[in-house]
Amino acid sequence: MNYKKLGLKVGLEFHQRLDTHKLFCNCSSVMEDSPVIYTVTRRLRPVAGELGELDEAALQEFKRGKVFEYELRKGSSCLVELDEEPPHEVNKDALHIALTISLMLNCNIVDEIHFMRKTVIDGSNTSGFQRTAMVAHGGFLKTPYGRIPIEAIFLEEESAGIVAETEEKKVYRLDRLGIPLVEIATGIIEKEPKEIKDIALRLGRLLRLTGRVQRGIGSIRQDVNISIEKGNRVEIKGLQEVELLDKAIDLEIKRQLSLLEIQKELKRRQLKHGNYIVKDVTAAFEGCENNFIKKALQKGHKVYAMYLPGFEGILGKELTPGRRFGSELADHAKGFGLGGIIHSDEDLGKYKLSDAFNKIKRKGEAVLIVVGEERKALSALQDISNRIKQAFDGVPKETRRFLPDGNSAFMRVLAGAKRMYPETDVPTVKVNSKMLSDIKKQLPEDLDTVLKKLRKMGLSEELAERVVISKRAKLFYKLVDMGVSPTLAASTLEDELISIRREGLDIDNISEKSIEDIFVDYLRGRFSKEAIPKILRSLAKSTDKDVEAVIKNLGIETVPKEKIEEEITRIIREENLNLSDKRKSFRAIMGELMKKYRGRVDGGLMAELVKKKLG
Repeated sequence: MNYKKLGLKVGLEFHQRLDTHKLFCNCSSVMEDSPVIYTVTRRLRPVAGELGELDEAALQEFKRGKVFEYELRKGSSCLVELDEEPPHEVNKDALHIALTISLMLNCNIVDEIHFMRKTVIDGSNTSGFQRTAMVAHGGFLKTPYGRIPIEAIFLEEESAGIVAETEEKKVYRLDRLGIPLVEIATGIIEKEPKEIKDIALRLGRLLRLTGRVQRGIGSIRQDVNISIEKGNRVEIKGLQEVELLDKAIDLEIKRQLSLLEIQKELKRRQLKHGNYIVKDVTAAFEGCENNFIKKALQKGHKVYAMYLPGFEGILGKELTPGRRFGSELADHAKGFGLGGIIHSDEDLGKYKLSDAFNKIKRKGEAVLIVVGEERKALSALQDISNRIKQAFDGVPKETRRFLPDGNSAFMRVLAGAKRMYPETDVPTVKVNSKMLSDIKKQLPEDLDTVLKKLRKMGLSEELAERVVISKRAKLFYKLVDMGVSPTLAASTLEDELISIRREGLDIDNISEKSIEDIFVDYLRGRFSKEAIPKILRSLAKSTDKDVEAVIKNLGIETVPKEKIEEEITRIIREENLNLSDKRKSFRAIMGELMKKYRGRVDGGLMAELVKKKLG
C-alpha cells in the first residue's frame, strides 16, 4: 500500500505497569492466584463531566444494563479498591518512576500534578471512574526515523481484570485494580506500519532501561489510533504483542477502505437511512433445526428481524479477512449480551435456517435477526440501526478492541472530554526543582549509548538488544562486574535459559542467587564453562535449590592438569596413533578427551595440552 497517498496517520498510547505497590494504597501489585475471600456486586451509572454533560461512551455502556461482581483476594486489595475508603496519599515511588520516564523522553514536567476522574462504567473500576493525572508534556523519542513527538505522559491506576462475562453480568478480580500505570501518548506519526512497530519496540526498550517496570504478558499494552484520508480516527485498544502492531494497522486501513466502498455503493444504489422495520418473527423459526435458536425459544426468548430494503449483498461485504460488514453489526448485538446476528447474505444452509429465512425475506432486501429477551433484543436492534446510519457517512469514530488475529471488534463510541472531572480526594502534588534535580542525577543512559557499550563488550548486535530489554539485565551487569565474560553471561541468561524453558523445564526453579553461585564456583575454577548448562538443567528439573548438592551429584568438578596429561599419554599408547599426522592425531585425542571430561575440563585447556604433547 502507498501509505503516504492514503494519508495514514497513527498515534500510539503506551500503558506500562510500574514495579511498585498500588497507586493509592499499600497493597501489593503482584497478581497471585490466592483464594477469593469474598465477592461484592455493584451497578454503575454515568455522571456529568466537568463540562456538565454526559459522555456518549458511558451512556452506551449504561444502556447495556450489566451487573458487576468483584472478587477480593487477601493482600492485593482493600477498601480503597472497593471504593469504600478514600484513596491514600499517592505512591511517591510510582510518581518518581513516572517523572524519570518523562525526563528520559525529554518532556516538560508540570509544576503541579492534579488528578482527574475519568468516567468508566464498564465495570473495570468499582467507583465508576479511573484516576489519572498528567505529569509531563511536549517531549520526543529519538529514533532512526527522526524525533517522534511525545504529546503527554500520565500517571494513572490500572483497571480491574475481567474474569468472566454472561448476558447479565461481568465478573472482575480486584487484585489488578490500582496498580500504577504510566501512559505515554505520542503525537501524530506519519510513517509506514513496520517503522511504527519499530518505534513502539524502541519505546518499550526505553521503559525497561528504568529497571522499574513490570514484565510479562499484560504488563504493557498499546492502544493505537489510526486514520486515513476520507476515513476517521479509530482507537484500537489492548494490543499486547508489539509484533502484531503493523498487521493491526494494515487491517484497519483495509477495513476503513472497505467501509468507504460501502458508502459509495449505498450512494450508487440511491439508498437513504430510514426507520427500518423491526418485526417479531418468532413463529417463522418455531420448529427450525438450528440448536441455538431451539434453546433460546425454550427459554422464552424471541426472534426479531430487521428489514433493510436495497441492502442485499452489503451485509456480506468483506472488510478484512474473516470479518464482514455483518460482523460489525454483530459486535453491537454482542454488547447487549446477545450471541450476535444472522443475516440473509450468509450461507444459511450452514445454520439450517434457509427455510425460516425464505418465510420472512422479500426479494431485493437484506434481513437480519437477533435472538434474545425482548428488551435486550430491541435495544440491540436500535444500536444496529444507528450503526447502519453511520455507514452512509463512511467510517465512524469509535473505540475497538484488538483481536488475536490482528483484526478488531467494536467496543464503544469514541470517548471525549465530557467524561473528565476533578478528583477531590487526592491532594495536588507540587513538583519542585530539588525533586527533579535528584531524579536527573539517577537517570539511566539512553538506549543508543547502552547498546554501544554492550557491543564494545563483545556482544553481537542481536544479543545486545536482547540484554537491553531483558528482565535479567541487572543480573547480567552483576555477573560482568564479578569477572564473567560478557558474552558468556549474556548467552547463558538469554540463550541457555530460553533453551531450557523450550525443553519444558521450569526455569522458575533457577533463582538469580543460584546463577550467581554457579558463576562464583566457575570463576574459582571448580568446573569448566561447559558444565554450566548441565547445572542449570539439573536445577530446573528439581525443587532442590542447593547448587552445591547439584554440583556434587553431577560429578563435574575440575580434573587436575596432571591427570589430563596422563590421559593424553594413555590414548596415544592404546590407540597406537601415528603422531606424524598431527592433524588426525589431534582430532582423535580430543574426541576421546571430550567423551570423558566434557563439562569438567575447559575445551581450550584440553586443546592446549594436546598440542603441547604433539609438539
